[in-house]
Amino acid sequence: MVYVKYTNMATFTRQEIKAHNDSTKAEIKALSKPLNAYHLYCQDMRHRWANLPAHEKSKYEFQAQEAMVLYEEKKEDILEKAREKIREKKIFLCYTTGRVPCVGLDNGFTTQQMVGPVDELEIFTESEKQKLIAKGVPEQHIGKYKSVGGLKFNWRAAKKWGVTVYGGSQNYQPSWGGLRENYEGKAGNLTHYNNYKGETWTENY
Repeated sequence: MVYVKYTNMATFTRQEIKAHNDSTKAEIKALSKPLNAYHLYCQDMRHRWANLPAHEKSKYEFQAQEAMVLYEEKKEDILEKAREKIREKKIFLCYTTGRVPCVGLDNGFTTQQMVGPVDELEIFTESEKQKLIAKGVPEQHIGKYKSVGGLKFNWRAAKKWGVTVYGGSQNYQPSWGGLRENYEGKAGNLTHYNNYKGETWTENY
């Protein structure tokens, strides 16, 4: 039991009122809740279960297994619907794996890997954003997503290089996944070409 030291009731302070109320709530919360009739019955039946023959227990164990399978099926159905809702947003992660500039008559090109559409998103809370800002991450480079497709926002790369990317290390650019929202292009490995005429085209490889 927590004892609260009180001043004269005529000078009962706000802090003392709060301490008094908190102490009372804590004592009540610490009390063991009384069992109702149903729980008392279940408690009694648990003792009987321990002595129940195996062939009688098997009926209930089979029912429990069926119930678990049904639960997992319903759970997966809910999760799949949630994933499909996110896939409809056409959010991809783009990894730049190589780049060669156009020089003279030689074509330039950029190789990329497009991964998606992702089916899992996690949003930053305001307090989480503020913690990143306190670490020195520029606010304009903090993405609205805390994670994309299970890959966390790379705040170290954002702080050092001023980029908004997901996954990877602080310094290794090919490991960074850049965000592409409402992406209508192809997934997989792509090469984007450009030539001295200013023409551009993309090929799968």
